[in-house]
Amino acid sequence: MLSPLSSQIDHARRSVLLVRASELEVIVVRGSDRISWLNGLLTCNLAAAAPGQAIYGLAVQQKGRIVCDVTVLVEEDRVLLVVPASIRAELETSFDHYLVMEDAEFSHVPYAVWHAHGPRARDLVAAARGASGASAAEIDPTGLGGAILAAPSEDEAKAFEALSTAVQQAGGLVGDDAGWEALRIEQGVPRFSRDFDGTTYPQEATLERRAVSFDKGCYLGQEVVCMLEMRGRVKRKLAPLVLANDGAPEPPAKGTEVFDAAGNKVGEITSSAPSPTRDAHVAFAMLKASAVAPDAAVKVAGRDARIYSGSAEK
Repeated sequence: MLSPLSSQIDHARRSVLLVRASELEVIVVRGSDRISWLNGLLTCNLAAAAPGQAIYGLAVQQKGRIVCDVTVLVEEDRVLLVVPASIRAELETSFDHYLVMEDAEFSHVPYAVWHAHGPRARDLVAAARGASGASAAEIDPTGLGGAILAAPSEDEAKAFEALSTAVQQAGGLVGDDAGWEALRIEQGVPRFSRDFDGTTYPQEATLERRAVSFDKGCYLGQEVVCMLEMRGRVKRKLAPLVLANDGAPEPPAKGTEVFDAAGNKVGEITSSAPSPTRDAHVAFAMLKASAVAPDAAVKVAGRDARIYSGSAEK
C-alpha cells in the first residue's frame, strides 16, 4: 500500500493531484490598458496571452532583483494576478507608483486558489469554469500537466465541490502542501520565499527560461535582467540535489551548509523533502555558480549528494 505522500505523487504522475494554495492571494486588474500596463511591469509577455490562458512571470525591481513570482490569468474583461500573500500589499504599493494616466485599476479581492498537477489536470479547468465566479486555465510548472483554479472566497465551497467531483471522476486525489513540496522539488520547481526571494535575480533562481520573455518590449528591470542573460554568468545559482539513500530519517533543514568534493563551502539548502519516486531525500540549494554542473558531487551535513537535472528520472 502506498504511503499518503507516495499516493499524492503517484496520482500527480498518472491522473491528477489537487492542492489548495493557501499562501496565494489575488489582485484583480481592470481597465482598457490593463494588458499594456502590466506588460511594462512583468517579465512575461502578456500581449501574447489570450482570454482563458494563464502565463507565469516575475515582478522585478528596477535593479533586476525579483519582487515575487506571478501567475496571470487573462479573462475577457479583467486580469487576475495570483501572487504570494506575504508580498501582495507591497506589490500593490509598487504598482500604484507606476500607474499614472493608464486606464487600469487594481484591487485585492479575496479568492481561494488551487493548483492541479498531472495529465488529467485539464479536466478540472472546465469544472472550475462551471462553478460560479471561478476562473481557470492550464499551466504546467512540473512538466506533468497542470492548471491553476481560482474562485472568489464567497464561492469557495461551491467551487471545491465541483473540483472534488472532477478529481474523483478523473481518478485523482485531493492532496496537501507536503505532497506539493515533494513533487515540486522532484520536478525542479523553485518556490518563492523558500528557494528565492527579493535578493535573487531571475537567472540565480533558474527562472529565466520559464518566466522571462527576451522578445517583448521594455519592462521594469529589463536592462539588468537582459544584461545578466547576455553576459551568461551570475555568482550563484539554485540547483536541485538528490541525497544518497543512507538511512537518514529526515531531509536536511533549510540553511544546512553544502560543501564541494574538496571540502569547500559552496552554498546552503533552501528547501527539502522526501522523494517517493527516488526513494531518497531531495532538496534545493543556492550554490556558487562555479559549483553547479550536471551530476556534480557535493556533501550536505556529511551526506553524499549530487546535482540532478530537475526531473524525477532516477
